[in-house]
Amino acid sequence: MLANQINMARMKHGPYGPIVGKLGNTVGYIRLGEACVRTLTPPNKNKIFTQNQIAAFDKMRVFMEFLSPINTFTNTSFKLAVKGTNKIAQNAAVSSNIKTAIKGVYPNLELDYPKIIVSKGDLSPAQNPVISHIVEAPINKKALYTNVSLKFQWDIDPTWDNDLKRDQVMLLAYLPDNKTAFYKLSGSRRSEGEDTLEGSIAIKNLGNTIKDRFIETYIAFISDDRESISDSIYTGRIVL
Repeated sequence: MLANQINMARMKHGPYGPIVGKLGNTVGYIRLGEACVRTLTPPNKNKIFTQNQIAAFDKMRVFMEFLSPINTFTNTSFKLAVKGTNKIAQNAAVSSNIKTAIKGVYPNLELDYPKIIVSKGDLSPAQNPVISHIVEAPINKKALYTNVSLKFQWDIDPTWDNDLKRDQVMLLAYLPDNKTAFYKLSGSRRSEGEDTLEGSIAIKNLGNTIKDRFIETYIAFISDDRESISDSIYTGRIVL
């Protein structure tokens, strides 16, 4: 005889408080400090999706492959965009990009890196940013990784007020082939005019071929009190 399935929910705040856990086909949870309840709908294995629906699912998949390794970055860079709402930073990151940052026609969808926004706000963005790079030679032929240094530079203005001068740079580098990233959340002050982002790249262990052939780069600024942030700027593709 099969045992009956047991569902258990907790009432952490007394009999009149929010339910946390599964109870029948209902799930209770706390989201952003608010009690939420949703009903579980049994999957319909016979449901047939339209071509447009399948294309929309695939568009989301393509963008989430980019977003997943930079979640810590976007949790900061989109935090202010959802302040005072019941949304999370990831929601804002998706809604800011899903319609504009993916090109092609299903099933040949791909990211349009210059159009991706990795931060959103009303702070003044970087002025005329440029980037250069140095790749260290592998220690030996069996090396799996080598280091890369990305130098970001931007224009400075001595007439800026003290608050603007104290903004800190946020830097992001994304490696499409490996779907990995490295970044900096609190870098140099805006008044310094430059900063360096360092990371590792994987080397394909076949001859001298570099697996991470490209690095896509972005720059933004966040205020000293973390209450303002700029839109990001795409600073270009580094070809290794």
